[in-house]
Amino acid sequence: MRFDTKTTHGSDHLPQVGELPLSTPIWQVSDYAYEDAAHYSDVINERVPGQVYGRYGGPTVDVLAGVLASIEGAESAWVFSSGMGAIHATMMFYAGNGCRIVAARTLYGGTYGLLTEGARRVGIDVAFADSTDAANVATVIDELASKTTCVFIESVANPTFDVADIEGIADVCRERGVPLVVDNTVATPALMNPLELGAEVVIHATSKYIGGHHDLMGGAVIGSHDDVSAIRHLAIRYGTTASAFESWLALRGVATLGIRMQRHSSNALEVARFLESRVDRVIYPGLETHPQYERASRLLKGGGGMVAADFGSQEAAWAFMGKVKVARVGSSFGGVRTEVTHPATTSHRQFSPSDRALGGITDGLVRISVGIEDIDDLLEDFTSALDA
Repeated sequence: MRFDTKTTHGSDHLPQVGELPLSTPIWQVSDYAYEDAAHYSDVINERVPGQVYGRYGGPTVDVLAGVLASIEGAESAWVFSSGMGAIHATMMFYAGNGCRIVAARTLYGGTYGLLTEGARRVGIDVAFADSTDAANVATVIDELASKTTCVFIESVANPTFDVADIEGIADVCRERGVPLVVDNTVATPALMNPLELGAEVVIHATSKYIGGHHDLMGGAVIGSHDDVSAIRHLAIRYGTTASAFESWLALRGVATLGIRMQRHSSNALEVARFLESRVDRVIYPGLETHPQYERASRLLKGGGGMVAADFGSQEAAWAFMGKVKVARVGSSFGGVRTEVTHPATTSHRQFSPSDRALGGITDGLVRISVGIEDIDDLLEDFTSALDA
């Protein structure tokens, strides 16, 4: 080989590593070489296992999918470039022109926008129900039972942190032959496994607690081999498979998920108890005043890291947010730093005022993603902000 050929064929010299690395390497590669045309054809048509192209995944992506399937107790998983990509592919798998999705009334604003604008644009009808009440979900399904193709809920709703009656809704869905899809992002697999409670498919925004460090975008779909395989093929068509680097970041984060969720939960409980005597209303699944406290205590292995505090008005909410120093105004949740946001004007701006009211998203509501800082620093920060 001449000079320019040698410099472009570095991968011909890949080392044969005999020792197992303790951290998954980043396979930052989008293309692979094959023994011959027949080998390539066999791999891309899934007659034999192998790697195809970045849009089809890769070794680092495959490791993350395997870990997520394991911790949710599932046969299979696939990972996406965002949580919304995972939701979109799942909805398209279950739905089609002329069908109907029943969704929880209180959802993340991006999901609500996808269902109300995106789904209806392609002829999919959407109806909303109270996910804390299985009987209400049954009533909404039965209004057009023949057209309902799936039910979509959040295990713990964002931003009101209602705890869904997953067991009851799963029974309702099973009786009617309708699959139940659960977004488990807020609870995480460390606190709840919806598949054990009757869900068909679980979704995560891995950008949040699974990644845990405010530095990646990603999503995941977890369930049976057949369902996930079909949804994965939609991800390949849509081009929404996660990248190797983002998957590696999520793998780094998931390694500490259990211990982080313990700290998030203990800090959040302290913050919620502190705020109870200072603001109009505090919503946290670990408080006895939470409307689904008994259910939360039974289904969750901890209260989680999210607290909602109602300051009574947008003006008061914004005033508080403007005074915090350890906590910061932020756009997401699930990271190690504490973030506060005002859902009515940001994450849930897609809701009409009437729909926000139905979902319990008031103008004074502040969503607090409690981090893993020293709890005394957080409480001093909130005290100072409230006093100011």
